[in-house]
Amino acid sequence: MDIQFPIAEVIRFVIVLTRLSGIMLAAPFFTGGYMPYHIRVVFTFFATLALVPALPLGNIPADPGLGSLVVILLLEVVFGVVIGFTALCIFAGVQLAGQVIAFNIGFAMINLIDPQTQVNMPIFSFILNYIALLLFILINGHHFFLMAVYDSFSTLPVGGFVFDGALLNQIVGFTASIFVIGVKIAGPIIVVIIVVDFIIGIIGRSAPQIHVLVVGMPLKIIAGFAVLSVSLYFLPRYLESLFMTLSRTIRALSIGG
Repeated sequence: MDIQFPIAEVIRFVIVLTRLSGIMLAAPFFTGGYMPYHIRVVFTFFATLALVPALPLGNIPADPGLGSLVVILLLEVVFGVVIGFTALCIFAGVQLAGQVIAFNIGFAMINLIDPQTQVNMPIFSFILNYIALLLFILINGHHFFLMAVYDSFSTLPVGGFVFDGALLNQIVGFTASIFVIGVKIAGPIIVVIIVVDFIIGIIGRSAPQIHVLVVGMPLKIIAGFAVLSVSLYFLPRYLESLFMTLSRTIRALSIGG
Protein backbone atom coordinates (compact mmCIF):
# COMPACT_ATOMS: atom_id res chain seq x y z
CA MET A 1 0.00 0.00 0.00
CA ASP A 2 1.41 3.33 -1.08
CA ILE A 3 1.30 6.19 1.41
CA GLN A 4 0.95 9.56 -0.24
CA PHE A 5 1.24 12.95 1.45
CA PRO A 6 -0.40 16.01 -0.07
CA ILE A 7 2.17 18.51 -1.33
CA ALA A 8 0.47 21.33 0.57
CA GLU A 9 0.82 19.48 3.89
CA VAL A 10 4.48 18.74 3.22
CA ILE A 11 5.12 22.42 2.48
CA ARG A 12 3.31 23.40 5.70
CA PHE A 13 5.47 21.02 7.68
CA VAL A 14 8.72 22.21 6.07
CA ILE A 15 7.89 25.88 6.67
CA VAL A 16 7.14 25.35 10.38
CA LEU A 17 10.22 23.14 10.68
CA THR A 18 12.38 25.84 9.08
CA ARG A 19 11.13 28.63 11.37
CA LEU A 20 11.62 26.48 14.45
CA SER A 21 15.05 25.35 13.24
CA GLY A 22 16.13 28.97 12.94
CA ILE A 23 15.29 29.46 16.61
CA MET A 24 17.24 26.33 17.52
CA LEU A 25 20.31 27.74 15.78
CA ALA A 26 20.59 30.74 18.10
CA ALA A 27 18.40 30.33 21.18
CA PRO A 28 20.12 29.59 24.51
CA PHE A 29 19.58 26.16 26.10
CA PHE A 30 18.83 24.66 22.68
CA THR A 31 22.07 25.67 21.00
CA GLY A 32 25.70 24.78 21.63
CA GLY A 33 26.76 21.90 23.84
CA TYR A 34 23.80 22.15 26.20
CA MET A 35 21.75 19.91 23.92
CA PRO A 36 23.38 17.33 21.60
CA TYR A 37 22.69 17.76 17.90
CA HIS A 38 20.71 14.55 17.51
CA ILE A 39 18.49 15.44 20.49
CA ARG A 40 17.96 18.90 19.02
CA VAL A 41 16.98 17.46 15.64
CA VAL A 42 14.53 14.99 17.20
CA PHE A 43 13.04 17.67 19.44
CA THR A 44 12.60 20.08 16.52
CA PHE A 45 10.98 17.39 14.39
CA PHE A 46 8.43 16.30 17.00
CA ALA A 47 7.74 19.89 18.12
CA THR A 48 6.94 20.67 14.49
CA LEU A 49 4.63 17.66 14.30
CA ALA A 50 2.78 18.94 17.37
CA LEU A 51 2.52 22.54 16.12
CA VAL A 52 1.56 22.05 12.47
CA PRO A 53 -2.08 20.90 12.99
CA ALA A 54 -2.84 23.91 15.23
CA LEU A 55 -1.23 26.64 13.11
CA PRO A 56 -3.17 28.85 10.70
CA LEU A 57 -1.26 28.31 7.47
CA GLY A 58 -4.07 28.59 4.99
CA ASN A 59 -2.42 31.36 2.96
CA ILE A 60 0.39 29.12 1.73
CA PRO A 61 0.29 28.48 -2.02
CA ALA A 62 -0.60 24.91 -2.82
CA ASP A 63 2.25 24.51 -5.32
CA PRO A 64 4.76 27.37 -5.09
CA GLY A 65 7.68 27.53 -7.46
CA LEU A 66 11.11 26.44 -6.35
CA GLY A 67 12.43 30.00 -6.27
CA SER A 68 9.51 31.27 -4.18
CA LEU A 69 9.83 28.34 -1.78
CA VAL A 70 13.56 28.92 -1.28
CA VAL A 71 12.96 32.61 -0.52
CA ILE A 72 10.21 31.73 1.96
CA LEU A 73 12.39 29.19 3.73
CA LEU A 74 15.32 31.62 3.96
CA LEU A 75 13.05 34.26 5.49
CA GLU A 76 11.74 31.72 7.99
CA VAL A 77 15.28 30.79 9.04
CA VAL A 78 16.26 34.45 9.46
CA PHE A 79 13.14 35.13 11.49
CA GLY A 80 13.91 32.21 13.81
CA VAL A 81 17.53 33.29 14.22
CA VAL A 82 16.42 36.83 15.15
CA ILE A 83 14.06 35.44 17.81
CA GLY A 84 16.82 33.28 19.27
CA PHE A 85 19.36 36.10 19.10
CA THR A 86 17.24 38.31 21.37
CA ALA A 87 17.53 35.73 24.15
CA LEU A 88 21.18 35.04 23.43
CA CYS A 89 22.03 38.70 24.10
CA ILE A 90 20.89 38.37 27.72
CA PHE A 91 23.17 35.42 28.35
CA ALA A 92 26.03 37.17 26.55
CA GLY A 93 25.55 40.10 28.93
CA VAL A 94 25.68 37.75 31.92
CA GLN A 95 28.90 36.21 30.63
CA LEU A 96 30.36 39.67 30.07
CA ALA A 97 29.57 40.52 33.70
CA GLY A 98 31.46 37.41 34.80
CA GLN A 99 34.48 38.43 32.74
CA VAL A 100 34.48 41.92 34.25
CA ILE A 101 34.16 40.53 37.76
CA ALA A 102 36.96 38.02 37.24
CA PHE A 103 39.26 40.67 35.79
CA ASN A 104 38.67 43.11 38.66
CA ILE A 105 39.28 40.68 41.50
CA GLY A 106 42.21 38.88 39.88
CA PHE A 107 40.55 35.65 38.68
CA ALA A 108 40.84 36.33 34.95
CA MET A 109 43.36 33.50 34.48
CA ILE A 110 41.05 30.86 36.00
CA ASN A 111 39.17 29.61 32.94
CA LEU A 112 36.84 26.77 32.06
CA ILE A 113 35.62 25.43 28.73
CA ASP A 114 32.14 26.71 27.96
CA PRO A 115 30.11 23.77 26.54
CA GLN A 116 28.01 26.18 24.47
CA THR A 117 30.77 28.01 22.61
CA GLN A 118 33.65 25.55 23.22
CA VAL A 119 35.96 28.43 24.22
CA ASN A 120 37.69 29.36 27.46
CA MET A 121 35.73 31.62 29.77
CA PRO A 122 36.39 32.92 33.31
CA ILE A 123 34.94 30.85 36.10
CA PHE A 124 32.61 33.66 37.15
CA SER A 125 31.17 33.83 33.63
CA PHE A 126 30.62 30.08 33.82
CA ILE A 127 28.85 30.29 37.20
CA LEU A 128 26.68 33.31 36.35
CA ASN A 129 25.75 31.84 32.98
CA TYR A 130 24.49 28.63 34.58
CA ILE A 131 22.58 30.56 37.24
CA ALA A 132 20.85 32.50 34.47
CA LEU A 133 20.20 29.32 32.48
CA LEU A 134 18.74 27.55 35.52
CA LEU A 135 16.42 30.46 36.26
CA PHE A 136 15.46 30.62 32.58
CA ILE A 137 14.36 26.99 32.69
CA LEU A 138 12.59 27.39 36.05
CA ILE A 139 10.34 30.14 34.67
CA ASN A 140 9.72 28.03 31.52
CA GLY A 141 11.68 30.46 29.39
CA HIS A 142 12.25 27.76 26.80
CA HIS A 143 8.49 27.83 26.21
CA PHE A 144 8.82 31.43 24.99
CA PHE A 145 10.17 30.18 21.67
CA LEU A 146 7.41 27.65 21.05
CA MET A 147 4.83 30.31 21.92
CA ALA A 148 6.60 32.72 19.55
CA VAL A 149 6.29 30.23 16.70
CA TYR A 150 2.59 29.74 17.41
CA ASP A 151 1.88 33.47 17.73
CA SER A 152 3.96 34.41 14.70
CA PHE A 153 1.98 32.21 12.32
CA SER A 154 -1.23 33.76 13.66
CA THR A 155 -0.17 37.34 12.88
CA LEU A 156 2.85 37.23 10.57
CA PRO A 157 2.07 35.60 7.22
CA VAL A 158 4.37 33.03 5.73
CA GLY A 159 7.07 34.87 3.82
CA GLY A 160 5.92 38.15 5.33
CA PHE A 161 9.02 38.69 7.46
CA VAL A 162 10.86 41.84 6.35
CA PHE A 163 14.43 42.61 7.36
CA ASP A 164 14.22 46.40 7.23
CA GLY A 165 15.91 49.35 8.92
CA ALA A 166 13.61 49.24 11.92
CA LEU A 167 14.50 45.62 12.61
CA LEU A 168 18.19 46.38 12.14
CA ASN A 169 17.90 49.14 14.75
CA GLN A 170 16.28 46.64 17.12
CA ILE A 171 19.12 44.17 16.58
CA VAL A 172 21.65 46.91 17.30
CA GLY A 173 19.69 47.69 20.47
CA PHE A 174 19.80 44.01 21.49
CA THR A 175 23.56 43.99 20.94
CA ALA A 176 23.99 47.16 23.00
CA SER A 177 21.99 45.56 25.80
CA ILE A 178 24.83 43.05 26.25
CA PHE A 179 27.05 45.79 27.64
CA VAL A 180 24.23 47.34 29.69
CA ILE A 181 23.42 44.01 31.34
CA GLY A 182 27.09 43.25 31.97
CA VAL A 183 27.73 46.62 33.60
CA LYS A 184 24.58 46.44 35.74
CA ILE A 185 25.47 43.02 37.12
CA ALA A 186 29.16 43.76 37.64
CA GLY A 187 28.62 47.40 38.62
CA PRO A 188 28.72 46.99 42.43
CA ILE A 189 31.97 45.06 42.25
CA ILE A 190 33.50 47.61 39.85
CA VAL A 191 32.67 50.43 42.25
CA VAL A 192 34.03 48.57 45.29
CA ILE A 193 37.26 47.61 43.50
CA ILE A 194 37.79 51.24 42.46
CA VAL A 195 37.38 52.29 46.10
CA VAL A 196 39.80 49.54 47.20
CA ASP A 197 42.35 50.67 44.59
CA PHE A 198 41.99 54.25 45.85
CA ILE A 199 42.56 53.12 49.45
CA ILE A 200 45.55 50.99 48.44
CA GLY A 201 46.99 53.96 46.57
CA ILE A 202 46.68 56.16 49.67
CA ILE A 203 48.30 53.46 51.81
CA GLY A 204 51.13 53.10 49.30
CA ARG A 205 51.81 56.83 49.33
CA SER A 206 51.59 57.22 53.12
CA ALA A 207 53.49 54.04 54.03
CA PRO A 208 55.98 53.19 51.25
CA GLN A 209 57.41 50.31 53.28
CA ILE A 210 54.16 48.35 52.77
CA HIS A 211 54.19 46.13 49.69
CA VAL A 212 51.07 47.33 47.93
CA LEU A 213 50.90 44.41 45.51
CA VAL A 214 51.13 41.89 48.36
CA VAL A 215 48.41 43.62 50.38
CA GLY A 216 46.23 44.76 47.49
CA MET A 217 45.45 41.44 45.80
CA PRO A 218 44.05 39.65 48.88
CA LEU A 219 42.10 42.79 49.79
CA LYS A 220 40.54 42.91 46.32
CA ILE A 221 39.60 39.24 46.49
CA ILE A 222 37.98 39.61 49.93
CA ALA A 223 36.11 42.77 48.95
CA GLY A 224 35.06 41.27 45.61
CA PHE A 225 33.67 38.08 47.13
CA ALA A 226 31.89 40.05 49.86
CA VAL A 227 30.11 42.26 47.34
CA LEU A 228 29.45 39.31 45.01
CA SER A 229 27.79 37.34 47.81
CA VAL A 230 25.42 40.26 48.42
CA SER A 231 24.82 40.82 44.69
CA LEU A 232 23.85 37.18 44.15
CA TYR A 233 20.88 37.75 46.46
CA PHE A 234 19.48 40.36 44.03
CA LEU A 235 20.61 38.67 40.81
CA PRO A 236 17.60 36.32 40.35
CA ARG A 237 15.15 39.20 40.62
CA TYR A 238 17.06 41.21 38.04
CA LEU A 239 17.34 38.23 35.70
CA GLU A 240 13.63 37.53 36.08
CA SER A 241 12.85 41.10 35.01
CA LEU A 242 15.13 40.62 31.98
CA PHE A 243 13.39 37.40 31.03
CA MET A 244 9.96 38.97 31.36
CA THR A 245 11.12 41.80 29.09
CA LEU A 246 12.48 39.14 26.74
CA SER A 247 9.07 37.47 26.65
CA ARG A 248 7.40 40.73 25.64
CA THR A 249 10.12 41.44 23.06
CA ILE A 250 9.80 38.00 21.47
CA ARG A 251 6.03 38.38 21.36
CA ALA A 252 6.37 41.82 19.72
CA LEU A 253 8.72 40.37 17.10
CA SER A 254 6.47 37.37 16.50
CA ILE A 255 3.48 39.59 15.70
CA GLY A 256 5.56 41.77 13.42
CA GLY A 257 6.00 44.63 15.88
